[in-house]
Amino acid sequence: MGRMIGIDLGTTNSLATYIDDNGEIQFVKNEYGSILIPSVVGIDENDEIIVGELAKERRMMNAGETASNFKRRMGTEAKIKVVNRTFDAQMLSSFVLKHLKESAEKQLNEKIDRAIISVPAYFNDKQRKDTKIAAELAGLTVERLINEPTAAALSLGSHILDQN
Repeated sequence: MGRMIGIDLGTTNSLATYIDDNGEIQFVKNEYGSILIPSVVGIDENDEIIVGELAKERRMMNAGETASNFKRRMGTEAKIKVVNRTFDAQMLSSFVLKHLKESAEKQLNEKIDRAIISVPAYFNDKQRKDTKIAAELAGLTVERLINEPTAAALSLGSHILDQN
């Protein structure tokens, strides 16, 4: 069984964390050394899926070759066209999750197959189910979905404990 990561699948940016061998929380960095991964998916000139920084740069030059803000459509049947392909929010989210997973695997040099993912507290059952499906498409088993305010409270709690 591989290591587990924590993921904040954001509307604008996403990030992942893990607990190191010393019990410290560490951020996963992308290929540019950034912890924030733009939640943007695009298609390049070779018809390949690109995610994150590259897709964000492409969006600035040609918005029709990218998709963003798709998290807001999670749980709906909405279709999002990117160049000559059509995706749903689940699939686009899976590309971001897979990018985070692969970045973590590269940084840690080990397999990542499980995640805890934070979701907005207002997400309904369908939106939560679609988030789990997106993670499965990315090769991740969701150990737990946690509400974003709960994640913030847990983080605050661990910070307070560290000070005592």
